[in-house]
Amino acid sequence: MIAGASGTQRRQQGLALITAVLVVAIVATVATTLALGEQVWFRQAQNMNNRAQAESLRRGALNYAAILLARDTNQSDHLGELWAKPLPPLPVEDGMIAFSVEDAQARFNLNNLVRNGAPSLPDIAMFQRLLTELKIDDPGLSGALLDWLDLNPTVDRPGGAEDIDYLSLPQPYRSANQALQSVDELRLVKGFTAEIVETLRLYVTALPVPTTVNVNTAPEQVLAALFVNPPASAAIKTVLESRVSQPFEDPSQFLARLPGTPAPLPSLYGINTGYFLVTIDIRYGRLLRSTEGLIQRGVGGKSATVLWHRLPPWQFKTSTDEKT
Repeated sequence: MIAGASGTQRRQQGLALITAVLVVAIVATVATTLALGEQVWFRQAQNMNNRAQAESLRRGALNYAAILLARDTNQSDHLGELWAKPLPPLPVEDGMIAFSVEDAQARFNLNNLVRNGAPSLPDIAMFQRLLTELKIDDPGLSGALLDWLDLNPTVDRPGGAEDIDYLSLPQPYRSANQALQSVDELRLVKGFTAEIVETLRLYVTALPVPTTVNVNTAPEQVLAALFVNPPASAAIKTVLESRVSQPFEDPSQFLARLPGTPAPLPSLYGINTGYFLVTIDIRYGRLLRSTEGLIQRGVGGKSATVLWHRLPPWQFKTSTDEKT
């Protein structure tokens, strides 16, 4: 009897020990789950806070740039003005912000190709010359872009394309038949590969109204494209160097520094700007964010307006045989 009772007691003690171990394991698991959930919640709250702070910094930078441009009352816009001077990264609590302002009219406005609903022959010719300057072949690129922009639903230009061409693609879509909303929209136009778009990106823009090229800020390739017979590269580089300390206060001064060169059409170039690109880089906590925006400077005492802001486009490398 004593031996049997002793065995029963040992079994009960073993069961109690196993139960205690299971209880400890369950408690530990629950505690770990709660701790992990709390950590995830804390990270989520921290990320939301970082995003909110970064958004406030972004709005502040855009507003500062708008105020900066509104206070600029000079008759011409050039690289020596306050808005064009680069600023070092500015420290903020738990982070850093850096931004820069660029003249959007330093680039060729693709929407100039169609003015008042009709193709603009001078702008078409300038765009074709810009493609040549950038060593981009034009086997119908300008024709396809014109068909994308104009209101005419028929193909009436060499290399052109309309709905019938785009609807037959593996992923069909329709021709826009309106102004470009962004340079990235070129990827949808027949013939414009990712490589061509990236080559053009620094030299073209898509502004809501026809604009002139600001000769005080335009790069060499865009300046050369203004002329039917471009001046020598050395002459343009001399102009690029001199305009920093001696900006053009009148369009005639631009031609005076290129003697013997036939003048481009006055509708193609100017010395001032109404649109500016703002690039903003923010680091707040663990968050890194880059955005860009387009600001239209007010006229006649009106305040500047932020037309849009967005994340910069992803840049993908693609094969040379990629089709639109």
